[in-house]
Amino acid sequence: MNSKTMGLSVIMAGFAVFFVLTSVQSIEDNAKTRFGTEITVLVARDDIKEMDTLVESMIESKVVPMNFVEPTAIRFNKKVKEDEADFQEEVKKLIGNVALVSIKKGEQLAWNKITEASIKTGLAPQVAPGKRAMSVMVDEISSVAKLLKPGDRVDLISVIDVGSSAGGRENKIAKTLLQDVVILAVGRNVTNNLARKLDFDPQNGKARVKSLLDYDGYSSITIEVDPNQAQLLAAIMAGNGNRLMFTLRNNDDVDRSALAPARATDALNEGVRLPASTPTGGK
Repeated sequence: MNSKTMGLSVIMAGFAVFFVLTSVQSIEDNAKTRFGTEITVLVARDDIKEMDTLVESMIESKVVPMNFVEPTAIRFNKKVKEDEADFQEEVKKLIGNVALVSIKKGEQLAWNKITEASIKTGLAPQVAPGKRAMSVMVDEISSVAKLLKPGDRVDLISVIDVGSSAGGRENKIAKTLLQDVVILAVGRNVTNNLARKLDFDPQNGKARVKSLLDYDGYSSITIEVDPNQAQLLAAIMAGNGNRLMFTLRNNDDVDRSALAPARATDALNEGVRLPASTPTGGK
């Protein structure tokens, strides 16, 4: 191949590269005109459940055309890499916030989908209008072996000492005080499942979340009552020797029964006589 042929080949190759680059640039310009300039948004790295606490490992960046950006999406008005200071600063603002709704993998994070852990995610929104939240001290026995959880429905039995001197079993009366009562919280585990403690890993300084869903070290249960019931419970809890105990019911069981008070001596059931045994061979 002579030098003239070689030169012509180089020129042709140059024209081909030029036309390819021009074509690509034209396609990019048309895309920008049609869909808008590409910018960086923050998206979910994996599925995020409702009431999950956001940590850095849940967040990543994605480049999308401006026209595909959600109105309240957390975004940058340019392409930003994850190792840049602006990106890191924005992510730090999100750590510790709570997802108000479920967010799917790859879905854009938006300000209307998250909130700070505050009154919006606390106990107050769980209390029905006209009702009150009230906590009752419990132990292993009175709380059904601490197997109760937010959302369960229970009956509440009061054991009251009616004698002049506390301590005698003959002076104690048990009465089912409340029936079909909803549990709002167990310890600090609230119905909306915002049961977590946010701290930081001492090794790398990154935020981490400790779940309290399986925590059984609580000593109180919060139930929903009306104001009159709250007063009655307060009076019972203030008495020495009085005790409150929970019994768990099926969530579909809404029946309420009129139950008379009971004493320990009622277990003797003196009004009922067992039939005498029949001697062997007798009629």
